[in-house]
Amino acid sequence: MRSITLAILMTAAVAPLAAIQAQAFEAKCLLQVDGKKYLDRRCNAEVDPDGSFRIGVDKKASPYFAYVNVLEDDRNKAEASWNKDPKSTHAHSDLGTVSYDRESQCWINEHAKICWSNN
Repeated sequence: MRSITLAILMTAAVAPLAAIQAQAFEAKCLLQVDGKKYLDRRCNAEVDPDGSFRIGVDKKASPYFAYVNVLEDDRNKAEASWNKDPKSTHAHSDLGTVSYDRESQCWINEHAKICWSNN
């Protein structure tokens, strides 16, 4: 009886997390670092409910990818990183804090420009 109750409680606790999933789709992507375009074409993208996203996530289609993690206290700012080494499987290279630019619809700072669109 106790194990059944524990299983029910665990399922109830995990269920809300399962409902919050990233949406994956193909998008037009741009990853530019220090003026060089590493990704400028259609790619796989994943967007979280909070607006954080990842582009170029299919290593078979693109050797480069980037992560943009929106800050909780300021939704117009995010921490960005990428895989500077195309053989890397993690986005270990920090791009710093990026800000959302409404005109270009990209996340930018003095070193990086990261974009995705449905077009």
